Amino acid sequence: MKTIIVKIGGSLLHKTTIIDTLSEILTSLNARIALIPGGGVFANKVRELFVRHEISSVEAHYMAIKAMEVYSILLTSRIKNSRLCSSLEQARSAMDEGKIAIILPYKIISKTRALPALWKITSDSIAVFLAALLKADFAILLKSVDGVFIDGKIVRELKAGRIRSLKGYADDYILELIRKYKVKVAIINGLKPEILRLIVQGEHCPYPYTVITA
Repeated sequence: MKTIIVKIGGSLLHKTTIIDTLSEILTSLNARIALIPGGGVFANKVRELFVRHEISSVEAHYMAIKAMEVYSILLTSRIKNSRLCSSLEQARSAMDEGKIAIILPYKIISKTRALPALWKITSDSIAVFLAALLKADFAILLKSVDGVFIDGKIVRELKAGRIRSLKGYADDYILELIRKYKVKVAIINGLKPEILRLIVQGEHCPYPYTVITA
């Protein structure tokens, strides 16, 4: 059975209809699933403090991770058959029981200290890193874009070693993580959650999306 990490972008977290549809799709999949939310408006507030030089990059990094946990709690009330998990062991146990693990990432990230404590490390990189730790088959980033555009066209497949930046789509550090841990990452439009089902089930998908591999 596949293990899938799904990161839900902050811009999608307040779209109740989308979250409800996503919940139905996730519970229908024959896969071990863990969810990681973005930091949304709470992370944006941390950004404001950082820009005004009221907090350091390290402080901003960990405060933004705590902001993600606020949305983890919100998702638990909206995603069926889910459980909050503050450790890798809890996440594995939840998935083994057929539950959808919703990750509280602060304790895991602060304990491993494997990611640079920098503001530029966003929930995208955290999702890819956790996918590596959980030995996931796929990390799927739900965004408000259809995928990665190059020269005005969606690119279905990209190699992390052949591109320098994902500016506008994800933080650039995920490229290093993909190369290092060999994680397969998909960037899909979260407003079209059906894409998630098609990708996980290995079915033909007529909609645009981008897969990035090592």
